[in-house]
Amino acid sequence: MNLTRKLNLAVIGVGGRGKENLGGAFTENVIAICDTDDAALARALERCGSARGYSDYRQLLTELHDRLDAVIINTPDHTHYPIAMEAMELGIHVYCEKPLAHSVRQAREMARKAAEKQLITSMGNQMHSCTNYRRVVEIIQSGALGKIQEVHVWCGKGWGGNSVRPNREDPVPAAFHWNEWLGPAPKRPYAERLYHPANWRRWWDFGSGTLGDMGCHYFDLVFWALGLKSPKSVQAWGPNINEQTEMAPYGLKIEYEFLHEGKPLKVFWYDGDIQPEVLEKYGLTKWLGGVFFIGTEGAIQADYTKRIMAPVEKFENFKEPAPWIPDSKGHFADFFNGIRTQTLPPCHFGYSGPLTETILLGVAAYRSQSHIEWDSENLRAVGNPEAQIFIDAN
Repeated sequence: MNLTRKLNLAVIGVGGRGKENLGGAFTENVIAICDTDDAALARALERCGSARGYSDYRQLLTELHDRLDAVIINTPDHTHYPIAMEAMELGIHVYCEKPLAHSVRQAREMARKAAEKQLITSMGNQMHSCTNYRRVVEIIQSGALGKIQEVHVWCGKGWGGNSVRPNREDPVPAAFHWNEWLGPAPKRPYAERLYHPANWRRWWDFGSGTLGDMGCHYFDLVFWALGLKSPKSVQAWGPNINEQTEMAPYGLKIEYEFLHEGKPLKVFWYDGDIQPEVLEKYGLTKWLGGVFFIGTEGAIQADYTKRIMAPVEKFENFKEPAPWIPDSKGHFADFFNGIRTQTLPPCHFGYSGPLTETILLGVAAYRSQSHIEWDSENLRAVGNPEAQIFIDAN
């Protein structure tokens, strides 16, 4: 490929996160924009007037697939898989927002398809490109904390709420293509502001609560620093649910057990109104969200932009290792340059697929109210048909 030619892109979903990603795509040639909300589509088209506008991604791919280098997918989680799989089948490179998919099996199939087609892919794990994550990875991998014994990950958001689907039907706005927005989800009446915009994250049929929204961002640091692939077991705690429950809870706690350097390693997730208490033992103030690694020689708390080692007195004069992980040119730049040079960017589906699988296993454990013994090779919850339903879901 000509290394100076601008890539032809389609941006699918331009509300919310999609607005930001549309701006990131302007270094290239945006030839198509798709959104089920005509108002959002019109605003996006004003920013790049030569692009074609669509309300249905299928029509976009049918008409323009032979001109497209890549698609950027910013739609609700439940539509990531069908859009990405259709694009990859057509030989189009794919950038997809987190979490990569809406079920464990979908994430596995997306990673396999990308490898089969030898495509350049990336998940929207923007913090992987930040400087602070690089320095934290270097500190941990240098051995400054000794052997990592335990990790705690948390986020103070609360994408949850009442569990009952509303018994009402509001008029669908003339500018909103409700059936296209629903896509593969079970059909239901439109309810104003209950699903669109943003609130879809609360509902299992469309999103995966706070864990799905933020888990990939924070767990990315754990996977990167420790070289993790998939857990051996998963267990979840939260409000009791029944078969009518359709919405994520305000708070969850998940316990993952990995095998790391030949020994069990527990990684805990907390969100919403369930938060870790372990930082108090180290005299640290808990941030709104973060990751806390505990090693045999010390600990470190980190988020996207800052880090602090503990005990503070022990590490007061600590000299960090010389940086060895090159700085990113930017999350989109890594993806676009990967297409030009046929080089996989850091968050390609081979990396972000297992990361997404891990996050969504937590959802499966909670929704099935069960302990999962995980057979990653065969994509099976051992002896657990209740959890398997959620693992295999579309």
